[in-house]
Amino acid sequence: MNDPITHISVYEPTDKNTGAEVSFSTNNSRKSFHLPKPPDPKSIRPMAIESFAMDPQTYYEWMGELDRYLRKQKPLK
Repeated sequence: MNDPITHISVYEPTDKNTGAEVSFSTNNSRKSFHLPKPPDPKSIRPMAIESFAMDPQTYYEWMGELDRYLRKQKPLK
């Protein structure tokens, strides 16, 4: 792109399946695109190093789910 960008706008998504809409302009043209939709924060599981940086109640609930899952598994012989 040889023309300098003269204006940038960012809008909240109107469709629940897309991310924010970004539009930028030069003196000769305009381009719009959608950013990828971010993942649902509830579906993101922490890495071990992040465990202590999160809400303790949420961590407790997730560890409880893990415990229930592991108890349902067949024991290894």
